[in-house]
Amino acid sequence: MQPMRILVIKPSSFGDIVQMLQVMEGAYQSAKSQGVELEIHWIVRDCFAGLLRCSPIIHQLFLFERHGGIKGFIRLIKAIRAHTYDFVVDGQGLLRSGLMTFFARSKHKLGRKDAREGSFLFYNATYAPQKEQPHAVEILQALLQPLKLQSVPQIPLTLSPNISEAFSDYKGAILLFPNSRGPKKEWPYFFELTQILLERTDKTCIWLGQNLPQKVPQHPRFINLMGKTALSDLPMLIQNAACVIANDSGPVHLAAALGKPLVGIYGPTDSRRYGPYPVADHIVFQAPQQDLKQISAEEVAQAVLKQLS
Repeated sequence: MQPMRILVIKPSSFGDIVQMLQVMEGAYQSAKSQGVELEIHWIVRDCFAGLLRCSPIIHQLFLFERHGGIKGFIRLIKAIRAHTYDFVVDGQGLLRSGLMTFFARSKHKLGRKDAREGSFLFYNATYAPQKEQPHAVEILQALLQPLKLQSVPQIPLTLSPNISEAFSDYKGAILLFPNSRGPKKEWPYFFELTQILLERTDKTCIWLGQNLPQKVPQHPRFINLMGKTALSDLPMLIQNAACVIANDSGPVHLAAALGKPLVGIYGPTDSRRYGPYPVADHIVFQAPQQDLKQISAEEVAQAVLKQLS
């Protein structure tokens, strides 16, 4: 039997890719139980490809070069048109992903009912969950209705990363991710929280991300890995962690997908719809009046201690 070939279009962002991967792995396992093989191809932004290279269910990656200009886009289209697909699934729902869908070779092109920028013009059909205010994961699940697969989002997500030997000893640590996409989503008390956790636990505390905050703790059990890890390092670091604390960002979704104890901190974004999935399984702070300063370091520390217990 020929495999069912699917092209997934989900170039970004990091957290959205994690959730789409959970949905696709659920579909993959469902198909496998029915004796059907899925061959999954994926269009991903080049800076996020490292995560998908850790997934054993992805057969082929196509890189979307956001800064590659028209020549980069033409290269991408030529690459995907070398294949014919049973289904094309646009999980992004924007003009550029709609154009990718248009150029892909398939009779079945599926998109989100909430697609924007006119991308719905390039689909055969659109889908949405039959409920008010669905979670982002449920919106992605709805896209797979025509495949007739019971796609239960995979937890823990299956990832097989290659980690640098420099990070292989960080087992049982508390991982903290102070960064997010913009200052309105960045909780300002990671320094104070880290100081509390170093005083009240015997755990190593590790900061991860790219943009280093001004103040950095000085302690023998504090490790600063800001700007020192690749995306492909995160799955193993998180898998080995005792607890993860993160803003509204990709790492909060990766920790949830890997089934790790988690404390998420949300400001302007509605955590009920866009928080770690499923939201009820994790400790998530939603800032009053969208003001992250109203969530104290002590409150978050108590939540972390609860997760560690």
